[in-house]
Amino acid sequence: MEASFFDKRFIIVAGKGGVGKSTMCTALGLAAARRGKRTIIAELNTREKASLFFGKPPSGYTPQRLADNLYSINIQPDPALKEYALMKLKFERAYKVLFDNTAMKRLLRMVPGMQELILLGKAFNMERERRSDGQPAWDMIVVDAPATGHGISLLRLPETILQVAKTGPMADEVGLMRDLLLDPKRTQINIVALPEEMPVRETQELIGQVDELLSIPKGYLLINQVWPDLFTDRETSIIKTLHDAHRADERVDGALSCAEWMTKRRTMQDVYLEELRRMDIPSIEVPFLFERAFASEQIQTISDHIIKEAERLESVRS
Repeated sequence: MEASFFDKRFIIVAGKGGVGKSTMCTALGLAAARRGKRTIIAELNTREKASLFFGKPPSGYTPQRLADNLYSINIQPDPALKEYALMKLKFERAYKVLFDNTAMKRLLRMVPGMQELILLGKAFNMERERRSDGQPAWDMIVVDAPATGHGISLLRLPETILQVAKTGPMADEVGLMRDLLLDPKRTQINIVALPEEMPVRETQELIGQVDELLSIPKGYLLINQVWPDLFTDRETSIIKTLHDAHRADERVDGALSCAEWMTKRRTMQDVYLEELRRMDIPSIEVPFLFERAFASEQIQTISDHIIKEAERLESVRS
């Protein structure tokens, strides 16, 4: 059974800053690309990471090929506004008169939420773009959402605007954005967490906000950087006994110290893993990779693991 993730076209990845959202975005994008889907990873006006994993320079606003069927883009407000304005106004001269002047740029920066709406609008427009043959320009858009608080504000923006502007061209466009976010056939939000205290608390809050404020269809909770469970309790006790008896041997002492430290690290994570597993969203535990470098090969390893686990979970549920 293939993961239902591949049935969606608009994939959002959210979570606290520093938990590995960009890594998970890239891994999910690579999984889709390897299955023949023309996929783009959309980073939102931030320091790019997806391109770096593949040894590429920053993509900027122009989509850059990272691998077969896989692209990335860094959506930025000014070029996104220009692209949208030209799409509506049709003529460069009209755009320059209306938007390409200091007063209008200052005004747009002062309007609450305008910059965020432009970013979200570009990602939304990528979902509805069509080629000359009528087929979608992109089979999947993977959106690397801003960190928790900012991300919630961004994703709630269409609903907030519609509470004020109920009719007119803006309401029509924003209504279509909201429809995309709420559509279970096209959209899925995946949440990334670490098995540590602060990320767990923010993840609990984020899941509650997704349910109560956003109503975006949930996918998976991706628990990143899970350390291996190496030893049984009996083996841990033996290691401690050996360690106490061999502290004079530097090499043995170092190896046993490392084993004890790794066991303590996993024991600490177990408390938070149990909390995360109880949350109202299916969870996938992504192993910590003990690698000197982190590049496309490691992204591939994570990608394979996530999809294997997603398919296992869906097979069990069916």
